[in-house]
Amino acid sequence: MSQNERLALIIGADLYLIRACLRNSIKPVVVHGPGLHDWGFIEIPSEVETVFAEDTSSVESVLFSLHRAGLADREFICIHTGDEKALVTVAALAKVLGISVAVDTDVALRFRDKWLQKKTLSEAGIEVAKFHLIEDVYHPDLAGIADFDKAVLKPIAGAGARNTSVVQGREELIAKCAEYSRSGMPQRTFVLEEFMPGDEWIVDGVVFDGELRFFSVSTYGEPCLSTVELNRALQVEVLDPIIDAGVYELARSVAENTLQTLGLHRGVFHMELFYQAETGKLVFGECAARTGGILQPEIVEAKFGVDLAVAAICCAAGIDPQIEPSIRPDTVGSTYLNNRPGILVGYPSPAEVRALPGVEYLRLELPYGFRMADALASTTEAVGSVVLSGSTKEEFRSRRDFLAQWFDERLVVVPAHATNRELREWQRANWPDSVSSFSTYSDD
Repeated sequence: MSQNERLALIIGADLYLIRACLRNSIKPVVVHGPGLHDWGFIEIPSEVETVFAEDTSSVESVLFSLHRAGLADREFICIHTGDEKALVTVAALAKVLGISVAVDTDVALRFRDKWLQKKTLSEAGIEVAKFHLIEDVYHPDLAGIADFDKAVLKPIAGAGARNTSVVQGREELIAKCAEYSRSGMPQRTFVLEEFMPGDEWIVDGVVFDGELRFFSVSTYGEPCLSTVELNRALQVEVLDPIIDAGVYELARSVAENTLQTLGLHRGVFHMELFYQAETGKLVFGECAARTGGILQPEIVEAKFGVDLAVAAICCAAGIDPQIEPSIRPDTVGSTYLNNRPGILVGYPSPAEVRALPGVEYLRLELPYGFRMADALASTTEAVGSVVLSGSTKEEFRSRRDFLAQWFDERLVVVPAHATNRELREWQRANWPDSVSSFSTYSDD
């Protein structure tokens, strides 16, 4: 190793963070899990040093791997992850490995535990949805839960709305807990939150030395839970800081108070808030100390020219990110390209999608032959995703909706749970020249 070489320890195969390191003359050492091999979708640049760990969210597993590879004594300028499940792991590893610049463990805990997060904010006077802890969903103690009409049941440290359910009253809550117990749900500790109506806002930003240096506000086409429950495409639109200046002013006040209360003084964040139009208030939803998923890094870079991963690495290393956004006047956003139940056997080529108006970025994630589930389990499930733009909000939305429908009409999916007769009929309708029926030798 060169004496002047700067090393960053990256937990998880995160191409954004790898790119950010390389752009800043930092050599990333990447500890990745089995998913990199199993999924076969991400390609790590050949010059990047990699280490395999069975579980990148386990301090023990990562330390095993670093010691086996002879890397535990390396001098790293920072340690970082974009993986929600590895946030506390990274904070703990920083102490074990003697890496001085990192998010403290107690801060990481407040960003992972949704109950602890809301408790901390509520005690500081920040408005949050009412919440109640269910320590063991298999054996719920409901004595302290008052009657309610509608609530959200979610894992205490989940992500992407996975295993999150809307329950209507105590009877549905009891039934859902029993369902989780029967199914062998691996997560046991949940939080029950008051259902919050209203528009769901997304705030992605950067804080350095306690100062909010940059943030972007986006909105979902419809709430995340609705997209999962109704099997709809998740859609996001970035709001403009000039046209929607009032939105940004309101979001700033809540974001600054929230980050200060939770103790995040350096790093990137992904926050979700609920706007109550009748009162003009913002109610806190949840916040993560990482970059957002669902193409948030891409749409922020497309709208503002800001690379959140570069900012994340700089903050982790104690370097001022010196962000200078360049606001683009176009409306920018994203849409998922939804799947359908069955076996995926065809979709439009990348070139065909990119040729459509406004398309700026495309990622097609599912390979042919992939068996798609009967229903979405989280907001992260889709055949692919697209960033696109329009000169006006109306043009953007028109292009977005057209693209989602156009792609869906061209999906080729073998129907789920079809009988042999139904499969033959489907084949005849889609590939008539390929169909053969039983005949005798002389009739063939």
